[in-house]
Amino acid sequence: MGAYTLPDAARLLGLPLPRVRSWVLGRDADEALGHRGAGKDRTFDFYTLIELFTIGQLRSHGLSWPTLRRARAELMRGFQTRHPFAIEGLLIDGRKLLKELGDETLLELGSGGQTAFEKVIAPFCQRLDFDSTTKLASKFYPNGPESDVVIDPHHAFGRPVISGTNVTTEALACLIRGGEKIEDVAQDFRLEPAQVEAAWEFERRLAA
Repeated sequence: MGAYTLPDAARLLGLPLPRVRSWVLGRDADEALGHRGAGKDRTFDFYTLIELFTIGQLRSHGLSWPTLRRARAELMRGFQTRHPFAIEGLLIDGRKLLKELGDETLLELGSGGQTAFEKVIAPFCQRLDFDSTTKLASKFYPNGPESDVVIDPHHAFGRPVISGTNVTTEALACLIRGGEKIEDVAQDFRLEPAQVEAAWEFERRLAA
């Protein structure tokens, strides 16, 4: 299921490392995130990476830490999952965190279980695929679902790869940095030049 360090998460999610560190280790840390290890060597799995992604998105929409903590606790109890911020259907309406229910109603989390009936679209959910059985995130498209770059815990130990392959974006970018032409790299790996270009642009953005 992949293994990620704090620097890995900051790099892949495009978040400042001090912010990610405070979420996992600092006063805002939630012990239920499932991290292990110590200090900079602390690692976590794909589901926790997605939870950090979700937390980042929700925080960017203005949700407070008390709201997030209450919502996470309610989700853990109500849906019997250790990774509530990686489940399908998390929606946002203003500063209220909502969970989509099967009957098209919405449970308003952090507010005592009240329901709302207006379905709201959360853009960040479009960057995730979900397992139809577990309802947990199964793939993460850091550049959006239209991109060839995907983070899939079942490929290359969860490192970013070209979709449908085990070819990491890092490996492709290393060759290009070494002077190889995109067309030659694509031919060597039996990829389309556009796929190699997507990997190169992705790695350059992460390094910026």
